[in-house]
Amino acid sequence: MTDIHSTLARNLIDGLAAGSPDGVRAIFAGPADIDDPFSGRHVDSGFEQLVRNWGPVRLGTLRSVALDHVTVGKGGGFCGAEYSLHIVKQGEDRLLNVLAVIELKGAKASKARLYYRRARLDGVQHVRNRILDDNLGLEPYMPALARYQAALTGGDAAAMAETFSPTARFDGHGESTDLSKGLGMGIYEGRDAIRHVLVQMFGIIDHDAGGSESGQHGANIERLNGFTNGSTYVLEFNIIDPNHPTNRVHAGAACYEVGNDGLIREARVYDEAW
Repeated sequence: MTDIHSTLARNLIDGLAAGSPDGVRAIFAGPADIDDPFSGRHVDSGFEQLVRNWGPVRLGTLRSVALDHVTVGKGGGFCGAEYSLHIVKQGEDRLLNVLAVIELKGAKASKARLYYRRARLDGVQHVRNRILDDNLGLEPYMPALARYQAALTGGDAAAMAETFSPTARFDGHGESTDLSKGLGMGIYEGRDAIRHVLVQMFGIIDHDAGGSESGQHGANIERLNGFTNGSTYVLEFNIIDPNHPTNRVHAGAACYEVGNDGLIREARVYDEAW
């Protein structure tokens, strides 16, 4: 992390939290370009309404914002900033985790894409449509993450779980640990818990693909942008549903943190599919 990237990350979330178009615009080298789960993509003047009515602020009362992680890759050209927002809605405390992927042009931003689960705010499971069409390139995976991605594509829950350390944490930022409830992946602590939910996930994929729920079908993923600082890898992707009438797409992103033992110690996923 550099001072430039952390300052951009901090100023972006502060401007959104304050509903300040000028504050957000100031981080950009040219026209402000933001893609948001609620509002979609807005460029230049069109982004002002997005900022003034940003969903996480409009749908609740924002109490605090923390910048938890900043991952810089591709020679400083990309930054993944992860935030925790403490929101109160109808008297209830809610935690909203947000990932901003910021593309840089020199010392300022050229584009910003926000990822978070809207269901944490409105209680409704959504589908995030395609937001990246171009393949921006992938920096090389760490070995454990390469095995993880291969097992994800292959539908192998056991092999995928083995890429995690025994005490790893998987945070899907959903509302339940039971995927059958359709509220998104929650938090899973330890390799055994992670293996259990992966078996469930692949069973759902298999069922949707017309199979026997035995988990033989892997996830159909378009991996479109990936960068790393050597210990954390940020990946932007599309999940393709080939059995949906319109080949429905779920856009998302994930951050994978690898420990000194070479295994994944934490996966933080920001999509709205499972």
